[in-house]
Amino acid sequence: RFSEIAVETKKRDVIQARGVSMSSLTWRDVVVKLLGNEAHLPLQRRVRYVGERIRWFFMSQKDAVLDWMTKLEGRDDKVFSMLLPQAAKIINQNEITKHLLYEAWDKACSRQLNHFLELFDNMLTSTFSNPWVFLKVATVGDGGLDDDLETIGDSVEKTKLRIPKEIESRAGTETLLAQWFNEIPTESSQIDDAVDKVQMLVLKTYSYIRSQMCDQVEIFSESFFKVPMLRQLEMDMAAIQLSDEDSSRYKARRERLETDIKGKQEVVTEIDDCINRIQNFKNTCQARGMRMGA
Repeated sequence: RFSEIAVETKKRDVIQARGVSMSSLTWRDVVVKLLGNEAHLPLQRRVRYVGERIRWFFMSQKDAVLDWMTKLEGRDDKVFSMLLPQAAKIINQNEITKHLLYEAWDKACSRQLNHFLELFDNMLTSTFSNPWVFLKVATVGDGGLDDDLETIGDSVEKTKLRIPKEIESRAGTETLLAQWFNEIPTESSQIDDAVDKVQMLVLKTYSYIRSQMCDQVEIFSESFFKVPMLRQLEMDMAAIQLSDEDSSRYKARRERLETDIKGKQEVVTEIDDCINRIQNFKNTCQARGMRMGA
């Protein structure tokens, strides 16, 4: 929220932005060029940093969730399903299952990060292509969104009274922008003064866009990262499959274990035969001794 444009707008940049064109090039176009060149990429990198932090947060919750599921065992309350500690026990005992679940979770977080960044990139592109539309005042009352929701139930008369005020407030933004641009001198001899005023406009416009983006990051991360990821995660978990390499490796291991089991079963059979022979010999000796004693 407190980031600034890292590059200082210099006299050469303003002159190059205005350039020489066959058509009339206004100071509005100059400010748009400077914003697109100096502010778009830095703000895009900061949004990507926010997205990476959100992804890291969700990816770091795997062990915490598994530990929470394990601690549910033995609790008397019926708030959570008793299948959760059973599933946690299976996951802790089977490294293959644990690896596949963690891998599916990480893939879901990475996929949702790409969707989140794509959405923000599109919004930033449209914003910096025409920032003046973005600067218009929104249709929200002084009390914020709560007051705006209350106006839904207003009567027709109140609505008629509110519309002219909103139109006037939006027109006020255009008037203020026009005043700022009219204050910028167009004479070549006053280029230094023009550079200062253009730089002021660039900083003001960037600060407003930055504040709007920061206000929307929280709701965007909730609506376009967390909720879609949790909704899609169940289907991702249901579609987990072993890779061909893992399947072939586990198949070879199973065949080896089956061979070992078969060999052990033969050994057990021989031992059982030995035990039966010894038991028969013991019984024979005991019977012979009883006859001799009689």
